[in-house]
Amino acid sequence: MSEHSVYAVFGVTIEPPETYRVLDSALAAQRPAAELPESEQARLDLFMVGDSAHVILGTSSKTLEPCELLSASNLVAHPADRKALRHMVEELRLTVLTGPDWLLVHDLD
Repeated sequence: MSEHSVYAVFGVTIEPPETYRVLDSALAAQRPAAELPESEQARLDLFMVGDSAHVILGTSSKTLEPCELLSASNLVAHPADRKALRHMVEELRLTVLTGPDWLLVHDLD
């Protein structure tokens, strides 16, 4: 039986890169949040939805539990999130399809 995951991610959907090597290296090279000033404490992660049909470069995320109700107004992104996303997208010349925004994801694991 498949397991369902529902979560909200602040990020951008990107065109899947031909190779993930450069993107994976850039994500691995991020400094730990504890080493950064509070105004820059945003870590980027890669979220794959489905069979990699949708690729999200995101910062903040929140997993929603079954039957949980969450007001969209409670989803607030920090300015550092936008800055980190913009920097990575520009540095790696990624093609942004949507965002930055809160993306609601329903995935089957």
